[in-house]
Amino acid sequence: MPARSHNLIRALVGTGLTVAVMAAAAAPIPEVLPAVAVGQAAIYRLEVALLIFYGLLLLITPAVSGLSQGRLPIEISTRGAKFAEGTDLSAALAEMRFEELEKAVNGLDEGLLTADLEIKQLKEASRSDNTQPEVNSER
Repeated sequence: MPARSHNLIRALVGTGLTVAVMAAAAAPIPEVLPAVAVGQAAIYRLEVALLIFYGLLLLITPAVSGLSQGRLPIEISTRGAKFAEGTDLSAALAEMRFEELEKAVNGLDEGLLTADLEIKQLKEASRSDNTQPEVNSER
């Protein structure tokens, strides 16, 4: 990613954080606070800020990638956005790697068969001729 894109992301995240803090400060405090606020207005405001900030991040992520790179995510989860191109690329890479490993296994298999045949031939040769050749002592 170019530096220009990084600066855009920083600006959008900073804007999102500012909007979240301002919205949390302006949010009215209900008379009966929800249980997750533990009865404290400061925790309630913090939770509102976090909710707005993460909601904006969920919108900023696909917007930036869609505008800058021309692609949209196929899934957004707690781990982040997942893009189709990355999964297609990794599947193609895995397929290539699988084919390389298959060729290597086939090569090893052929080598094993060759070695096995040579071992059998050596065993047969050693069984059939286990006497010493005659030495001609006549001169």
